Amino acid sequence: MKCRAGLAGADSRCERCAKKSIDCVFQLHRRGRKPGTRITRAWQASPTRASQQASQYGALTGSSYHASLTPVSQIHEDVSSTEPSDLQPSGLLNLEAGKFSLHYILGSGNGDNVNSSPVPCSLSNDDPIHLGLINLQLAGCLFQSFMDVLNPYICQLDPDLHTLSYVREKSPFLFTAVLAMAAKAFDTTMYRPLYDHANQLMGVSFCQGTKSTECAQAIMILTYWKEPQDTRAWTLLGYVIRMCMDLDWHKLKPPSLQYQQAMSDEQRREARNIERTWYVLFVYDRSISLQTGRPFMIEQNQFIDSIEEWCKDPMSLANDYFLGALVKLRLETSAAFSLLGFRQRRSYTASLHETEPLLALIHGRIQDWENRWIDLTKVVEPADDINCHHFLILFYGTHLRLQLFLLPLQNALASDKAESYSGLEVLWIAYSSAIDLLQVVSQRSSQLYIAQDSVHIMIAYAAAFLVKLLLLAPKAMVAKIEPSIIDAMRNAALALSQQSPPSGSSCALQAAFLDKITSNLTAKSKSDTRPTSSRLTPLPAEADDVTSKDSGLFSIEGTDNIFEATNLDLQLTNDEGWASIFAQSGFDLEEGIF
Repeated sequence: MKCRAGLAGADSRCERCAKKSIDCVFQLHRRGRKPGTRITRAWQASPTRASQQASQYGALTGSSYHASLTPVSQIHEDVSSTEPSDLQPSGLLNLEAGKFSLHYILGSGNGDNVNSSPVPCSLSNDDPIHLGLINLQLAGCLFQSFMDVLNPYICQLDPDLHTLSYVREKSPFLFTAVLAMAAKAFDTTMYRPLYDHANQLMGVSFCQGTKSTECAQAIMILTYWKEPQDTRAWTLLGYVIRMCMDLDWHKLKPPSLQYQQAMSDEQRREARNIERTWYVLFVYDRSISLQTGRPFMIEQNQFIDSIEEWCKDPMSLANDYFLGALVKLRLETSAAFSLLGFRQRRSYTASLHETEPLLALIHGRIQDWENRWIDLTKVVEPADDINCHHFLILFYGTHLRLQLFLLPLQNALASDKAESYSGLEVLWIAYSSAIDLLQVVSQRSSQLYIAQDSVHIMIAYAAAFLVKLLLLAPKAMVAKIEPSIIDAMRNAALALSQQSPPSGSSCALQAAFLDKITSNLTAKSKSDTRPTSSRLTPLPAEADDVTSKDSGLFSIEGTDNIFEATNLDLQLTNDEGWASIFAQSGFDLEEGIF
């Protein structure tokens, strides 16, 4: 016999339960539901009930900040309930996202303590303000600086949702990561203790298996502005993606209008916070895949394709439009690299005629993308704001154009027929893209001062290509382009050094990198005694005597033979020569580091 719902009054127990002196618990019928599904109850979703449950759980776990993390199931539609029954282990055993363990699979349900995992540290023990690492006033200044200046570069947090009190209460890990990165940019004296504490909290979260939006955001923020010797970016990104997949984020679907209308503003912001983080992970995943040559993890699906509708939501921010631009850029060119990579492995003459129409199409689509999203960001952003989005859209578009147009050039420039190479348009667009990227750097150097590390590797990529072009291109072309290349590098290095960046920062390393290459190119140009030939430098097969003549061109701080002719390869991903010169300048390309 079931208890009746809707009882009111001081004693809300039904007559039967009152006579038997037992708790009166009303249960909805479960007839016809497959095993493992849950019934969403309106009384469970009420703010009063949620706050009571949070306070009770916090008392049991020592006021743990993990208890305040918002469950994904409370703010997103049940993605599993609409799927057909699955007789595989994932369908029969995985009852709840993020809780695939023996305890949840084999639990008897006889009052077992489901929260029997190790008790996390309390808020008071983790909070950097309580620990005395920073005072509240300075923390407020750093937090606001992060939201105003750094956050637009990464589109990670919602200023309307992520206030100081909200982030501090939700997750000391995220709070500390934000303060550490802000201190690295604006108050270096506070950076080291905050950074060490953030790494300690990351280790605690990993050991305890914490899975939450805030944990994912904190780890990503720590990878955007890393220490020069940090080699964890690729590994940490993979861990975060696996964590979010364990929370079923890869099953996200565009929310229906009816479901959105049933949510409060705070719930909608919480939902968009999860969706925004998954979009950021998609862009981050594809970007690292392109720069390292390693496979990506997040597949394109209906939710990823609906990015434009997501940006048109009334709650969208200016940062959301820029994030939408990056997602669309990856979608527009997702198939281009596989197509060009396959064709460039064939004979270069046949490959060139086949790829030129495709390259022309991609070139036009990138230009259309730039124009469209620059106009959109201008509309949604106030005119008096320091607009980094306009700069970044131009920068990312130019870099992607360069990377795409280099694919068919590999075999062509490495061929004995380079002097008669007919794809001058492809070569010129690649050269122009690299020059344009360096010119953007010199014109927007103030915005590069705080740009994430991946931007600086893109600059180094453009410089590396231009140097190799001088070594491999026909002599007549080199005579025309060498002065422009040296000027572009010199101006970019000067603009970066004028920002007075701290020693060891990405901006300082980039300035030293470009300055050293420029000075060596200038010195080599003045003392060039190469014999006349169809190319300035013989190909790897003929380069037995080139190393002794060119070994000083790229030597940095006494390191010789960094660029031998055997390393002249337009594919920069696994080039030991470029890894060596980057390491001498302070960059580390191993393990996917940017």
